[in-house]
Amino acid sequence: MAKEIMISTSNMAFFDQMSDPYAKVLENDAQGLQRVYENNPDALFHRINACRDTIFHIAAYNGCLVSLQVLLKMVPQSRKRELMKIKNSFGNTILHEVATTTNVRAADLLIRELLVFHENDIRQREEILAARNKLGETPLFRAAEYSNKTMVVYLTREIERAGNLLSHYKRNDGTSILHIAVIGQNFETAIWFLKKDPQLATYRDKNGKTSLHVLAGMSSAFKSSSPSQGILKDSFYNCLHGGECHEDETDELPLNLQSIDLEQGRPSKGLKDSELCKGWKMIDGIRAQKRMHESAVKLAKMLVRTDSSWFDPHEPEEDDTVCLERREEENVKSSAAPGMEYPPEPDTPLFIAARAGIVEVVTEILTVYPQAIDHINRNGQNVLHVAIMHRQYKVYDLLKNKVEAKRLVRGIDNRGCTILHRAADTKFYHGGTKPTPALKLQQELIWFEQVKAQMPSHFIMHINQKNNSADQLFKDKHREQLKAAQDWVKNTSQSCSTVAILVATVVFTAAYTAPGGFLQTDGSPILLDKPLYSFFTVMDVAGLASSLTSVVIFLSILTSSLEFEDFHHRLPRNLSLGFTFLFFSVTSTMLTFTATILLLVHLDKKWTTSLTYAAAFLPIGVFALFQFPLYYQYFRAAVKSVLDFLRRNLPGNWDFLEIKDD
Repeated sequence: MAKEIMISTSNMAFFDQMSDPYAKVLENDAQGLQRVYENNPDALFHRINACRDTIFHIAAYNGCLVSLQVLLKMVPQSRKRELMKIKNSFGNTILHEVATTTNVRAADLLIRELLVFHENDIRQREEILAARNKLGETPLFRAAEYSNKTMVVYLTREIERAGNLLSHYKRNDGTSILHIAVIGQNFETAIWFLKKDPQLATYRDKNGKTSLHVLAGMSSAFKSSSPSQGILKDSFYNCLHGGECHEDETDELPLNLQSIDLEQGRPSKGLKDSELCKGWKMIDGIRAQKRMHESAVKLAKMLVRTDSSWFDPHEPEEDDTVCLERREEENVKSSAAPGMEYPPEPDTPLFIAARAGIVEVVTEILTVYPQAIDHINRNGQNVLHVAIMHRQYKVYDLLKNKVEAKRLVRGIDNRGCTILHRAADTKFYHGGTKPTPALKLQQELIWFEQVKAQMPSHFIMHINQKNNSADQLFKDKHREQLKAAQDWVKNTSQSCSTVAILVATVVFTAAYTAPGGFLQTDGSPILLDKPLYSFFTVMDVAGLASSLTSVVIFLSILTSSLEFEDFHHRLPRNLSLGFTFLFFSVTSTMLTFTATILLLVHLDKKWTTSLTYAAAFLPIGVFALFQFPLYYQYFRAAVKSVLDFLRRNLPGNWDFLEIKDD
């Protein structure tokens, strides 16, 4: 026991001793580190944390150039080769750690210092640069994953001096350096590698996926599949210049010239275009996002040209013959068949991009290889099946306008499902893009009708292997959503009716309580001749009329059947009208209150009058702030239904009236 206590005390003393240099290296306190180690250079090789890092590892991954310079000067020349081989618990050398930073000068310092015999010693250079960690990653591989392109360019240049760049392209699990750059969303680095060696595009990982497979599933990397950021940020996004993705001119410059003004011989003070708004975090973030989107599109265009995954389609188990009835033994066989559940994602980049809603990748693949649109996956599904069942509206809009769409809409997959069955299925439905249960259900109904409109009429009656038509499947899959929408509509209508009745009570009372009172002689209002009194009367009557109208509308909603067909157009339209009249009644009531104050209190100063108006409009502003997004959605749905009716019934082409879904 005494021995154990002694060892523990010794360890604690050691860790206490290492805490001081650890704190100093994090602060990049080079002078403090020199004082700690100058009399004990052997301590430079001690492990100072649980990851078995040395002080050099810590300085390296923090990019502390000055600290590294001071520490390296204290290492005896005879032990610098040993320093090069030190690895932490992850198998990372010092160069592995510095490669994850953007500090190219620190990497250059390490390589120059560790080449103790001769800078042109190829074997030693290869030993430094080709060291692998436990995952089989070289420093260049880690730079591609974590760092910027400048570090990658520098390390590549150093490796090519030894002439063996190919050995750095893969790690132990088969992931290539291009894969890891794409996974890390370092698209400019990936483009640079692809220009250097186009063969990298054909490399596959252990799952058989190329870099295009990985990129095609990255919805956040493309504008079309990224969620809206709001009107303000979207406006900035469209106005800002993201910056063309291109090979930096500094890539080929010597390291010590990259930040030098070549004409003056001094550090460049020129202001780059990307620095004009620097410091505005929101704008910097939007610009970085736009640059990433542009880089991703450029990378996709390069990768698509090497893709041949679409060329080997699967044979569908069902033909495109309409089936109106299935025998019992067919149903039993289909329900017992193993492996009928389709996988979470298709096998080809085209199907992966369609599933993720990345219009840019789908467009590029179909532009380069138009015949890829006919590809069938292992489930007998075409690309239209995939886009529809994953609710990718933008991809669907792209595909339905293709000439080949006439054949795609007739596709029947291995489970006997048409594209209309897939529109009815909710397996991959994640709530849609609308804010309330009623609007979500309406969106699903409109989506189902849009797909049905593209189908040949005799395909609408087709039944799948479970003996369900698309209409039956839709009702079965959306019963819970219908129940949620019914409950929401009832609760909302009841709440709004209560508010409308309260407003009606207030304005009705105000109508018989004239500001300033009545004359004793004839009973007329004392302030009847005032211009504001007429305004008071009009607003009071308008508030009463609009509030009672909204009550009637909400009561009609409560007494309706609230079935599927009601949520298609009628209920959203009525809710929009009810909200409109309720909002107007609240506004009228507050204007009536304002007129009353101005009639009773004579305000001579303009600023006092302005404050009174501001106080009156405060509730209106708060109400609008919180309720306008919801009101806008219902108003938009109502206008859309009216315009769709006009498009369908008016002679001629009225497609310009169509309002696209979000």
